[in-house]
Parts: sequence; structure tokens; C-alpha cells
Amino acid sequence: MQFRQPTLTLWILFAILCSLPACTPAIVDSALTDIQAIWTNQPPDAPEEIQQQLVAVDVHYYGFDRKLHQGQVVIHKELAPDIRQLFAVIRETRFPVESVLPIAHPLVQLKGPFGLSPDTNNTSAYVWRPIVGSRTVSLHGLGLAIDFNPRLNPYCKGDLILPPGATYEPTKPGTLTPGSRVVQAFKELGWEWGGDWAEKGKVDYMHFQKIPSQLEPWVKNYRK
Repeated sequence: MQFRQPTLTLWILFAILCSLPACTPAIVDSALTDIQAIWTNQPPDAPEEIQQQLVAVDVHYYGFDRKLHQGQVVIHKELAPDIRQLFAVIRETRFPVESVLPIAHPLVQLKGPFGLSPDTNNTSAYVWRPIVGSRTVSLHGLGLAIDFNPRLNPYCKGDLILPPGATYEPTKPGTLTPGSRVVQAFKELGWEWGGDWAEKGKVDYMHFQKIPSQLEPWVKNYRK
């Protein structure tokens, strides 16, 4: 039996197929264990009963370098399916994301004590902290909120802009807008977008939050 050598056409087809995202390994930016992502490098007053409700979800997305990356989102376990579905949309639409690192990640910890810093462009969910300008715990502190590309999607209230010096330019890649497919996908799953909060005297373009109905009593316990 004789075997024919692959034709040039087949070699070209093979090269094209292997250039597709499915054949391209992701750049791993974060691969922490649950213990590392949830239980280490946390403020001393972070409640253990909240941490027990969290999971670290591996996600894939395209960075501004146009390459596929793997990051991780620490989120309440009830919202983990949403996060997986939403990052599938982010990947499919190639919405660029700077980085997706848990607050416990060593690179985030360099930004400030326990990783708390207003000057960041990292996308993250859980972080034990209060609402800006308040003593009430943020929904981030309960694992029920996530912020995207903060430097492109700032928090604005009067003269206060966070991160400092950030600007909102809707035409820039990585910016969230009312017509963005990413924003629409979040809303379809029942998430609230901070970009719709103008009537509250502020906007928080980076921010999405969701309180599942079954968690409402649990949330009220922490936000009395």
C-alpha cells in the first residue's frame, strides 16, 4: 500500500485551523487554588462565613494584545454559572479586558494593602470593602458584584472620579456602553449596570451587580 504525501492545500488548511483560537493556548495570568484566591492576602476582618460562599472561576478573554488569556473571578457560588456564561460572550465578541486577577493575586497585592487601590485597570469581583463614601459593605464584599476595566469605565460622582485621572470615552475598545453586547448580556441575566445610575447622582460604568432572590435575606443581614 502506498501513502500519498499531503498536498500543499492540506498543509495550508492545517495551518489556518491551528491559527484559530481553539488551537491557541491561552496565556495563563492566574491559576490560583481556591485556598489561595479566597483565603490568603485578605483583610483580618473579612468574615469567614462570606468566604465560605465564594468560588474561584477560571475565565478566558482577549487582552488588548489581541491574545487569549486565562484569568480568575472570585464570586459568590450562586453567580458562578452567570460568570461562565458572560465570559463566553466576552470571548466570542473579543471585548478586550486588561486583566482578570483575584484580589489575592500577588500582582494585585503590590497595588496596596490587601490589594486595595483605586488606581487599577484590573477586572475583579470579590473584595472585602465598604461602598465608596459609606460604611455599608459593598456588594463586592459579598461576592455579588464585578468591575471591568476601571480606567476605561470610571466611577463618577461630582468631581470625584475613580480611578483618579480616568476618562470615559465610549468609542475606545474595552469601554462599556448602553449598546454594548457585554452590557446587554449582563442585563439579560438580571444584572444591574452602574452606567444606568445617573438618577442617583453618579455613574459607575465599570460596575455590575446582582442579588439572587434567594440571597436577599442573607444580603440584608450584612447591610442593615
